[in-house]
Amino acid sequence: MTKKVLIIGGSGFIGKNVVNSLLKKNFKVTVYDKKKISFNLKLVKFVKGSILDKKKLSKLIKANEIIYHFAAISDIKEANKNTVETIKQNIIGTVNILDEIKKNKKKKIIFASSIYARSAQGGIYSISKRASESLIDEYARKFKFKFLILRFGSIYGTGANKFNPINEIIKSAVKNKKIIRPGNGEEVRSYIHVKDASKLCIKVLEKKYLNKYFNLIGEKKIRVKKLLHFISKKTSSKIIYNPKIKMDYHYSVNPFTFKVKKGLTLIEKKPIKLSLGITEIINIFNK
Repeated sequence: MTKKVLIIGGSGFIGKNVVNSLLKKNFKVTVYDKKKISFNLKLVKFVKGSILDKKKLSKLIKANEIIYHFAAISDIKEANKNTVETIKQNIIGTVNILDEIKKNKKKKIIFASSIYARSAQGGIYSISKRASESLIDEYARKFKFKFLILRFGSIYGTGANKFNPINEIIKSAVKNKKIIRPGNGEEVRSYIHVKDASKLCIKVLEKKYLNKYFNLIGEKKIRVKKLLHFISKKTSSKIIYNPKIKMDYHYSVNPFTFKVKKGLTLIEKKPIKLSLGITEIINIFNK
């Protein structure tokens, strides 16, 4: 029997590649997104809408077995510029989806997170992903459904979003014959092609992967300057490093830098005795 899959945010860079991977495996796919898809609508059902519209969400989640949640503000700069909208889309939107999964008694959710969820960098974007992960974990535990958290790393490939770093670098190299890079290029990344990442998004549907967190990154680490040299050679372009430009919100070498801060304990030197405090409350109710 063909399984029905709903991809919320399926028109995005990663989402549309996951759609292609699902179609190859003969899944029946529905895409829910604010942006219209370019797929053959004979193969994919498309519904236009927002994750803030609970009525539409409820109807679609009820009609499908597997739910992928890929909808979010994913541009780090935009997320930190429009903080209120980021909280609405990335956190409230996630809660809306979780409420409908709970209400319709669905068995699992696959969430597109980011390695920035475990990073001290990323600002509001990182916080929104971290909060969503915690919400999904708690909802799944309390309401007895399964989850998969997919933390995407440095994704590249054709058809990427305008803010994708690799595409921006190549575009500048080809059109302007120069690459302007903030920093000194010593940053380290583990690039993964979007098609490889999308295959992994299907692979994790196997039972052994349920209720787990995954970092979807490339198999090899590479310094950015080495990649820029390769692109420069291929495009006959010039590399210009600018150490004075700060790479706001982006990590340098290690993305996994977030640590829960320990609180300092403050104790009143002459505290009110517990017995007296409780007696005071009892006396108020006895009046």
